Amino acid sequence: MRARIPAVLYLIVGGLIATAAVADQADVSLSLETRLIESTLKQQAFTGAGGTIRVNDDQTGCQFLELGNPRLTTAPGRLLLRTSAWARAGRPMMGRCVLALDWRGEIEFVQVPSVGPDRKSIVVRITQWRALRPDGSTDALSTTVGGWLDQFLPARLKETRIDFAQPIEQLSAFLALMLGAPDGSPDSSRLNDVRIRQVAVGDGRIGVTLGVDYTPLPPVAVGREPVLSPAELEQLERRLDDVDAFFTYAMKSVARTGGIDDATPMLDILVELRRKLITVLGEERRSAVDPARQLFLDAWEGLTPLLLAASAYQDSQADALRYLTFIGAGDALKALDGLGPAAGVEVSSAGLRRLARILIPEDPADPLQYDDGVDAELRRSFGFGAPLPSPEYLFETSSREAGILLDGLLAWLIPTAAAATGFDPAVAKRLNNWVPKSADVRDYLPMVQKVLSYAVTEQLRTNPLDGKYQPVYRNLVFAAAWQESCWRQFVVRADKRVPMQSSTGDIGMMQINPKVWRGFYDLQGLRWDIVYNARAGADILEHHLNRYAIGNREDAKTGSVDNLARATYAAYNGGPRQYDRYRRADQPADAKKIDTLFFEKYRAVKSKGELAVSVCYSG
Repeated sequence: MRARIPAVLYLIVGGLIATAAVADQADVSLSLETRLIESTLKQQAFTGAGGTIRVNDDQTGCQFLELGNPRLTTAPGRLLLRTSAWARAGRPMMGRCVLALDWRGEIEFVQVPSVGPDRKSIVVRITQWRALRPDGSTDALSTTVGGWLDQFLPARLKETRIDFAQPIEQLSAFLALMLGAPDGSPDSSRLNDVRIRQVAVGDGRIGVTLGVDYTPLPPVAVGREPVLSPAELEQLERRLDDVDAFFTYAMKSVARTGGIDDATPMLDILVELRRKLITVLGEERRSAVDPARQLFLDAWEGLTPLLLAASAYQDSQADALRYLTFIGAGDALKALDGLGPAAGVEVSSAGLRRLARILIPEDPADPLQYDDGVDAELRRSFGFGAPLPSPEYLFETSSREAGILLDGLLAWLIPTAAAATGFDPAVAKRLNNWVPKSADVRDYLPMVQKVLSYAVTEQLRTNPLDGKYQPVYRNLVFAAAWQESCWRQFVVRADKRVPMQSSTGDIGMMQINPKVWRGFYDLQGLRWDIVYNARAGADILEHHLNRYAIGNREDAKTGSVDNLARATYAAYNGGPRQYDRYRRADQPADAKKIDTLFFEKYRAVKSKGELAVSVCYSG
């Protein structure tokens, strides 16, 4: 029988086996789950009533051998297929069966897998069997039943062929795009073949070695590469954006299809990916390094265990097949990359699209669509709830950047998000057109205090927090706004009022990076509305407080509830994996300084009140 089963690319570790003598071969270690072979056997062989097989059935009920309830396990070098068994041998007489044998128990078949002759399938053959009593001990069945098994056992059970052709075809199409021709020709590839090399049984699974044969790139002289040109830098940024868009699409798809109880670990991977992307864009780039490939591989390594967990929960074999082929393709790319420059792996846009189509083949949307707009599904998938109320802008951004001389005119024309959410529009409009000076502190800071209080109140209204953590959260929001910007949304540059922006692109009072939080927030709101910026910062801080600080019991570990704020801000400033850096001795001096300064501000807010921020404007 030829069976297509969804476990063909259930990768445990994208293992790589390659020798210096065979530089054009990459062997990827795959793992086939026994439950999925078992499922295939039920569908292809156990097709009788109630999921059974009946052999030598005389249709009278007096003579037959019935097998059912197949369960598959592994032993070193072989598979063990155990079935329930009911054997009857007799003759009908006067409406009754005169039986020489009426036996119930189990039969265990020993199966040995091997690579099929086409190198794109696995053949599982039965080599021997034994009868078992209900207690598991070996039973001496009559030679009659033994003869029935030898003579009448269906060929589709004696020899099961598991077809890998479809996933190998998909994998080949993907790798062909990632192993392009040395001259960049779109119509040729250095991929030669993808075949099954060997199969082995052990450790509860069937291990499959899938071989990828390719033509290596010729060796090149190692020298100092020139700095990338502006055009090359622009191309690099597009490739980095493609990697970001691919993982955003893939993670939303995984969250949508289910199988993961908590999708927030995927958000950790996405935020870390985007933070690295920003770091890459800020570096002096040289053409010898391909950061897009490295970013892909780093993010893939974190995502693979989550994909494996999700694949196990798919209801249909078709869904599981998509997941596991998807995992296998990414891990094969990782294995090839491990061979070094000779493999010449390139994470191309066409390859990423092909990989995304393995997971969601029927989706007409472009998986690499890079959209700056708010994505309600993305927010919902990662536990952020409905989008924040967005500002309603009537004027182009260029009007807003026209200069501080227009502030008075624009103050009564420009609506804000606050006007639609209950915050005093007059206060919001004034703050959105104000670059404060030292002399303005008495008027300016109380207004911003109202904005931050409103942001905290609205956040707790939409996402309630345990009462014992609310004071920490409130002080955290005020201290973070102090640390990030001294409560300023705008600055003056070249006689123009512009949003406050860091060298890495962090924007506004809460210094929110639009690339890191793409899809979560309205970018114009982050830039031009202090209320929206404050709400976005409060939104991120509450997520980090719950996910990293409270979730990791930083208060219990350190003996201080205030350390929840320290852990939250460390994650806010340094990324998800840095939540505990404030208490680690191995941190660089600049990170320690940032955490120390934040905690000083937090304690000042807690002891002296929120307007302690006024020291920013003294002198």
